Order: sequence, then structure tokens, then C-alpha cells
Amino acid sequence: MASTLTSSIRSLIRTSITQNPVMIFSKSYCPYCLRVKDIFQDLDLKYTALELDEHEQGTEIQQALKAVSGQSTVPNVFVKGHHVGGCDATIAANETGKLQSLLKGDVWAKLPAALEEREG
Repeated sequence: MASTLTSSIRSLIRTSITQNPVMIFSKSYCPYCLRVKDIFQDLDLKYTALELDEHEQGTEIQQALKAVSGQSTVPNVFVKGHHVGGCDATIAANETGKLQSLLKGDVWAKLPAALEEREG
């Protein structure tokens, strides 16, 4: 069952990623998460953060994100559906201009198969 995402968690992750141009799965006390949020604040860009340590299903969401992104740590950053990565990857994407390219682009990434709608 660990490999199967529950419908409610899959839906929460899917909705979070598809309805927010910048989605950060975070923990409120994590210094790396705070660093990533600072990047977006410094760029004056709106982001949405889901604080996993404050969510009743935070542990399950974090486990499910590993199946979706291959990353088990926070922050877990998505820009227009594209998985950017964690703190180091987001810093690098900002420094190389990749972050700005993703934000300016009109193309949203296709959802990973683990998040696609399923019948039944």
C-alpha cells in the first residue's frame, strides 16, 4: 500500500501543484525551506507553501511526494508544475536564470503519472 497514493493525498498534491504557479512543500521550522521562500520573496514572486509539519497528513504527503518527485526532503519546489527540487537546486535555478524562464514561460509541466486522475 505504501506505493499507492491514497486518493485524497494524490488529489491534494495534484491540486496544489496545478493551481499554484509556485508551490513549495515545506516545514515551518526548516532553515532550507526558509531560504527558498526568501528567494521568492526577494524576487517579489507570490508562492504557496504547504507546511507539512502543520498538516495532519504531513508525513503521508511527504512520503507521497517522494513517489511523485523522487525527492524525500523539504523544501520540495514546483514551478508551473515543473519539479525544481530542493534548496540547492532552487538556488542554482535562480542563479542560472532557469527559475525565471520557468516563471515567464506559458508551458506547465505534465503531471507525473502518480498524480493523474484514476477511475474508481
